[in-house]
Parts: sequence; C-alpha cells; structure tokens
Amino acid sequence: MIHVLVAIHLMAAAVWFGGSTALVFVAVPAIRAVTGEPRGIALQQLGLRWRPLGYGSLLVAALTGIALAARDWNDGGDAFHWVLWVKIVAAVALISASYVHNFVLGPRLQAEIREGREERSRRPLVIVGWVSYGCTLTVPLLGVALQQLV
Repeated sequence: MIHVLVAIHLMAAAVWFGGSTALVFVAVPAIRAVTGEPRGIALQQLGLRWRPLGYGSLLVAALTGIALAARDWNDGGDAFHWVLWVKIVAAVALISASYVHNFVLGPRLQAEIREGREERSRRPLVIVGWVSYGCTLTVPLLGVALQQLV
C-alpha cells in the first residue's frame, strides 16, 4: 500500500512541477508576444485551464506527503524533522506565493492590460512568480533529502 501512496505522491508532484515549468518557460513567454486585450484573454484562459489541474495535483501531493511524513516521523531523527519542517515552510510559501500570483496580482495585471493602463503589476507578478517557481524546485529536492534520512 505504501508504494501506491508514494507513486500517487510522485505523480502529483510531477504534474505540478512539470506544468509549472511548462508555464514559466513556454506558455507565458509565447503569450508575451501578443499585445492588447488578446494578451489579457490568453493569460486569463491559461490560468483558468491550469488551476484545476495544478492546484488539484498540489493538493494531492500535500495530502499524500502528510501521510508519508507521518509514517516516517518516528523512524527519522533530528535531521529528518528539521528537513521536514523546512519542506513544510517551503510548501506553505509555495502555496502563498502561488495564491498571490494567481488571485491577486494576475487579475490586477489583466485589468491594467484590458484598460490600456501602465502595467504596474507586471514586475511584482514576475517576482512573486519566480518565488513560487523557486519553491516549486525546492520542495521536491527536500523530499529527496527526506527519503535519504529515513
């Protein structure tokens, strides 16, 4: 049964990581070539289509990760516990940054594009997006470290 849980956890993490990587390096740069309202529509549609899959996989990864960590808690020593807490902080930072990116700054930038105003939200959106992606890279690396500590 544990192997099924690990497989589900890894597949969910792969969907989040792979999808985020494709968005950062393929989809968003392609959409930046578009100008005006079509750009705003394209960004909105991209977000609306990605969110159920991305956040669904993130939720599954979090739930299976909690179960796996609980299983290994007593077998791990102090180093395991410290790395796990760092991973939890990174995961919370990932969720927080992703929320701000997708539900606060993203809609603000979309409105600025739609209204033809100066794109003041673009720079903060990019910064928060890179913070989110940095956490997206960090969380699975910490998972590998945890596995080595059990």
